[in-house]
Amino acid sequence: MQQLSVYLDQALALAAQGFDTVNSMQGIVIAVIAAGLMRRYKQILGWTAVATLSHEAVNIVRRVIAHDASPLPNFADLTYWKLVGIRLVGYFVAISVIYLVRRLVLRS
Repeated sequence: MQQLSVYLDQALALAAQGFDTVNSMQGIVIAVIAAGLMRRYKQILGWTAVATLSHEAVNIVRRVIAHDASPLPNFADLTYWKLVGIRLVGYFVAISVIYLVRRLVLRS
């Protein structure tokens, strides 16, 4: 039972960390658009992936506009992929919450 509690604590910490990475103006706008376009909750995994890819694309475009010397992230870096995974969890949480609120408020 204690081991289950440890795993649950780790999962909740990962979800909180993921939501923190999405909790910016860019992340909230992307999550609101994804939740608005989502028709059924069973589409959550697809929209989570689209939102994460959109976030990464926006980051690359921002670096290009800023004339950064290397606008592309280091795809071979494990830290980058860990951040993408955490962001994926964050978008899952954010889109789920926004979709739930939309369904409760608008009854659509």
